[in-house]
Amino acid sequence: MKKITLTTCLLILTLQNVWAEGEEETSSTAPAVTQSDVPRVMPTPQQTRIAGLIERLSTNHAHEIETLEADGESFLGLFREAETADPQGCLILLHGDHGHPDWPQVVSPLRETLPRHSWCTLAIEIPDMGGRATPVQVAQTTSEGTSDTDESIANADASTSAELPNEAQVFARIDAAIALTQEKGYNQVAYLGYRSGAAYALRYAAERGTTSQALVLIEPRSTTALSGFQLAQNIERLRLPTLDYYFDRTNVDARFARQRLAAANKRGNQRAPYIQIDALPDARFDPTGNKRLTQRVWGFLKQNTLQSNQRKTLPEFEKSLFYESPLD
Repeated sequence: MKKITLTTCLLILTLQNVWAEGEEETSSTAPAVTQSDVPRVMPTPQQTRIAGLIERLSTNHAHEIETLEADGESFLGLFREAETADPQGCLILLHGDHGHPDWPQVVSPLRETLPRHSWCTLAIEIPDMGGRATPVQVAQTTSEGTSDTDESIANADASTSAELPNEAQVFARIDAAIALTQEKGYNQVAYLGYRSGAAYALRYAAERGTTSQALVLIEPRSTTALSGFQLAQNIERLRLPTLDYYFDRTNVDARFARQRLAAANKRGNQRAPYIQIDALPDARFDPTGNKRLTQRVWGFLKQNTLQSNQRKTLPEFEKSLFYESPLD
């Protein structure tokens, strides 16, 4: 074993001192990097969803893609022409929150199937109400012991103008969709909303006083900004035929359905029918419920809108799908 000489020890100590001085100079001259200086990427879930949808449809269904504009903003629409020689009108479809215009539940089956039954379809993009990718707001306690969050909730409760989030923006998009259908030669329009999209469609028909058309609500859902009871009261103001197609799965669903039916019974004009159907039994015949749903919606539109002379009549054996049995 070799002995470590005194010269070797001194050389090692000298090198250690040089390295230490170099590290001190580097740490003193380098700027301090804080967490706020690190660039952050905010997620945009809706833009990502819509971009993926456009990419998927561009291969075989590029002709369905429409770019509409409302209030200076562009948004996506998916349009399908009626596939018969006797078109009856156009159905505007509003998807639910955090969805898209080709959502696999309800929206896609209806927009693809109804054109075979003389109705064109136009599904439009609805902005997200919020929630996902939204920064968390930390409640700041004031000197009086209350928080900013508590004050905002109190102000919201005190507001007399209960509206849905992005309501004006969605209404402008519906107006733009109607204008597009008229440009394409369809004079009759019906509205269909799914979940929160049904809430927008209901509010639109009530606020605009729409008549001589039709409204379809599929599994309507309220939001935190508008309670179920408040949303149901809009039905009292409706002046057009309405189909309320819901699933009675929970006590909340049953209570909300009773509130909507009570509001419908208080309408001054009872000539426009309000039909409420518990769709839960329909799911027994079809796991997805798409076929029964399509037949319900088609039958409702046929019976409650102005019909031109259709060459294809409803089969006799299917009529039970469109009417509630008086013995039920």
